[in-house]
Amino acid sequence: MKILSLAKNYLVWHYSTAYIDLFHVWWNYLWFVNHLFSVPDVLRSWFAPFKRLQEERGNILLHPEDFFGSLFINFIMRIVGFVIRTALITIALLSFLIVLIGGCMFLLLWTVLPVLVALLFRTALISLLS
Repeated sequence: MKILSLAKNYLVWHYSTAYIDLFHVWWNYLWFVNHLFSVPDVLRSWFAPFKRLQEERGNILLHPEDFFGSLFINFIMRIVGFVIRTALITIALLSFLIVLIGGCMFLLLWTVLPVLVALLFRTALISLLS
């Protein structure tokens, strides 16, 4: 009789408390990916110059070549920063997608696992007895 009580308690835990714990673990993985790639900070500084590199602008009246040279360098640094941050955001979104799909697959597996174990146990017993 204790084995039936144990099986009942396990199934109640498996389909109630364990799901809440799995969602917490899944949320922790999403939190980790968000903080690993620092997505909010990257989005805030999306158009900032690469590594904050910029040239000091000279006076346009005294040295127009310095002014336009620094303007061009600053523009290039912003383009480089934009491209690198866009690549980082793309990698972060792919990582989010992988974690979401992996979590969905694991929840599906978690739901089917007790039935799968019972079927495999039954198959093993039938093959042993025959």
